[in-house]
Amino acid sequence: MLHLKKKLAAGAATLLLGISLAACGGTASETTSTAATTQAAAATTSDARGGGPGGGVDVSSVSSVDELVSLIQEAYGEPSLGLHRGHQDVESTLIEALGISHDEMHVRMDAGQNLATIADEVGVDRQELIDALVATRSPAIDALVDSGTITRAEAEAYSEQLVEAYTFRVTWDGQAATPTVEAV
Repeated sequence: MLHLKKKLAAGAATLLLGISLAACGGTASETTSTAATTQAAAATTSDARGGGPGGGVDVSSVSSVDELVSLIQEAYGEPSLGLHRGHQDVESTLIEALGISHDEMHVRMDAGQNLATIADEVGVDRQELIDALVATRSPAIDALVDSGTITRAEAEAYSEQLVEAYTFRVTWDGQAATPTVEAV
């Protein structure tokens, strides 16, 4: 559904840009090029963000414990989105780790498979998938240690919370309530 919304939004943007450029004497190829550039920039930005639709906390800009807690909470995903849990923030990691397309991942999730089942069926170790997902957000923890915002012991505790969050997300059965992350 999110993928469809993105395509519709991109189409609307292309149409509006076309109208604007036509009014200013621009060409259709300029319109398409501008729309494609805008879409590419949005896709790149969304992969560095957390959460579901629209992204969330940017991993590279976490500078406080509150932002880190939010980032870890977002690692659980958005339960209202079902088994998909809003994988926009880690889409490229999932595609690379699982070796399947985004569309195939959606087909499998729509059929009731969680990420653990998909990993099992494509021959990917569940822990390797979890480790790949954790690696997408671990730099935020390291940055807070480097800046002196948190201690090494706190970093280890936050790292454990991050592993728990992605383990939950990968193995989620569609029923269990999403835990709430708290500051250490």
